[in-house]
Amino acid sequence: MSEYVSLTNLTLAYDKTVVVEALSLDIAKGELMALLGPSGCGKTTTMRAIAGLLIPTSGHIRIDGRDVTRVPPSKRQVGLVFQSYALFPHLSVFENVAFGLRLRRERELEAKVMAGLDTVGLTAFAQRQPADLSGGQQQRVSLARSLVMQPKVLLLDEPLSNLDARLRLEMRTELQRVQRETGVTMVFVTHDQSEALALADRIVLMRNGKIEQLGSPEEIYNNPVSGFAADFMGFETILPDDQGGGLAWRPSAVVLGSGSYQGEIRSASFAGERREYVLMSELGVVKAERPIKEPPFEIGQKIAFDLPKETAVQLAKLD
Repeated sequence: MSEYVSLTNLTLAYDKTVVVEALSLDIAKGELMALLGPSGCGKTTTMRAIAGLLIPTSGHIRIDGRDVTRVPPSKRQVGLVFQSYALFPHLSVFENVAFGLRLRRERELEAKVMAGLDTVGLTAFAQRQPADLSGGQQQRVSLARSLVMQPKVLLLDEPLSNLDARLRLEMRTELQRVQRETGVTMVFVTHDQSEALALADRIVLMRNGKIEQLGSPEEIYNNPVSGFAADFMGFETILPDDQGGGLAWRPSAVVLGSGSYQGEIRSASFAGERREYVLMSELGVVKAERPIKEPPFEIGQKIAFDLPKETAVQLAKLD
C-alpha cells in the first residue's frame, strides 16, 4: 500500500502541553481512514495538523509526495467538513457551495457547483437557504462545498455526531457512496466505534497521543491488542492470564445460568433484542447479555455463570 498522506514522527502541542507524541502514519490514496478514540486522545489534534491549522513541534507531514509541514492551509489542497456544518446562513445552498470557487475565480463555476450538488443528491435544493434543510442535508451541502474544490485529502471532524440515529445511518451510506464515486482520500475523526467500523477501510485507534492499534475494522473488532483496545471495542469483561497478557469476553460470550462461577445480578436493562446484565462476582464486575426471548433474571438474584476460554480473545497486554 503506497502512502499518499505521510505523517513522520509527528509531535503536536498546545503551548507546552504535548498532545500527540512521535506519531507516524501512512494513508493510501483513495483510502477512507478513521481516527478513533476517546476525548483527549489526540485524534482531532492530528487532523488539525494535516489541515495546517496546527504547526507541529517536530516531525513532517507529506501529501502526495510534497512536504507541507509548514505550508499554510490554503495551499495544501485539503478540504474540511466540520461537525457544525459551518454554512453561511444568509447564502443559498448554491452560493455556499460556490463560495470557495468564487474566491479562486474558477471558470465554469455554475457547472462545477451543480456537479457538486449532484454528487450529494441536492441539485433540487440549490436555491434553498440552509435553515430550510434538515441536518443531513446541511451536512451534504458542507460535503459538496469541500468536494468542488477538488481536494487531495478530505478531512471530516465528527461528521455525523450532530445527526439523530436515523440520519446517521443514512449519512454513513452517503459518505461511502461519495467516497467510492470520487475516489478522494478521506480521513475522519470519531469517538463512535460503530461509525468507524461501518465506514473505514482502516482504523487508527488512539490513546494518549499515540497509536494503540492500527488495522482493518475486522482486525480491530475481533483482535484487540490490549486491555484498552478490548474495552473500547466492547469486550467488557477482561481478566489477566498467567502469560502476563489478558483474556477478554464480549457480553454475548458470557454464559448465564450455569458454570463454575457465582455472581449476583446488580442491574438489568432492556436493549431491544436482548437484555443486558451487570453481575458482581468473585472475579469482579462481569457484563453479560441474553436474548430477549429467554426468561429474565431479577436484580438481586444469585446465579451461576461461566467464561468459556474458547470464546475469549487473547490480549498481548492489559495496559
